[in-house]
Amino acid sequence: MVERRVRGGARSSLGRVQAYLGRCGAADALANRERFGGVTLQGVHGLKVARVLARAGALAGVDLDPAAYLARGRTRAPVVEGQLGLDLDLPVFDWVEAQAELGVPVVRTAGPRLRVGQVDELKAELHRDYPVPVSVTLALDAGWLGSRHSGALAEQLRAADRDVSLVLGAPFDPVDSSYKVLGLRRLLRWSSRTGRRLELLRTGPIGIPAIAAGANLAAIGLSSSTRHLGGPVARRADGVRPRRSPQVFVPRLLHWQRGIDLRGTEVTDCGCAACARAGSGLRRFDLAYDTPVPADVRTAAREHDSHALAGLVHRVMGAADPRDELARLRQDARELAADVDIVVPKWLGSWD
Repeated sequence: MVERRVRGGARSSLGRVQAYLGRCGAADALANRERFGGVTLQGVHGLKVARVLARAGALAGVDLDPAAYLARGRTRAPVVEGQLGLDLDLPVFDWVEAQAELGVPVVRTAGPRLRVGQVDELKAELHRDYPVPVSVTLALDAGWLGSRHSGALAEQLRAADRDVSLVLGAPFDPVDSSYKVLGLRRLLRWSSRTGRRLELLRTGPIGIPAIAAGANLAAIGLSSSTRHLGGPVARRADGVRPRRSPQVFVPRLLHWQRGIDLRGTEVTDCGCAACARAGSGLRRFDLAYDTPVPADVRTAAREHDSHALAGLVHRVMGAADPRDELARLRQDARELAADVDIVVPKWLGSWD
């Protein structure tokens, strides 16, 4: 859905929810662009795919997240077309220049990860100069949204007056409390008041109400590793490793759940195109493994996720009042989760 915004004024229509993809091929990118209306590709691999699409004249609706925040240790220049690929003292790769040359709809900065309370580093990112208009990528630990730091974050955004692309990091859920929901909504109000662009990259379904509340774009990850920026996870004290089950998007719960946890419940019914072809709904993902989930099962789950999430997005965005539709869906999801004894994200009950 196209959005139009007047600088310093209110937006006249909703922003867009699209798919965020990690490693993928050009065909996968095009298929998801067709379903959602747009797609965000990740990192150097995403740049390569975008260049393939550009040569084919098929780059419309495609943008990039440089994802420099994923780098560990000493940052190295990515090896892309035009570089030798040798460990030489090459110039630092310029993500802004690469995106500008492609002609993507929004040029995002590389965005290193910013730990909670790193105000000086936050200021430096927000006030850096670039030769073209950019959206400043801020990869923030979720604690920035908490009651202790959200005020400082909002203050720095007001002072910088820049378009911003947010990536939130946490071991599990970056918006796992009512305080963090309030912190996110505070940033959305800043965007609506100032006319500055605010995006959520590699986010989860919370991106849908964020769009209804004023965000310009929410790129929702179609894999567990692209729905937020991960962090260290504590090991179980007894040393037992839980069995692995495919994660699948459940439209009636507005979130992803392990297939094995849906066993024997009514939420396994799904009418998306992928499930219609398979003929067994989400029951086909009632599987668990001691080893990683097989590639063919992951592929089937991702195909379902893409169709089911796109269907939900179109349903909400096409409603006469998207906010009312979301409120009703959130209430239904909470009631259903209670009936079938499934835990759903806390934001479902604390958005309003």
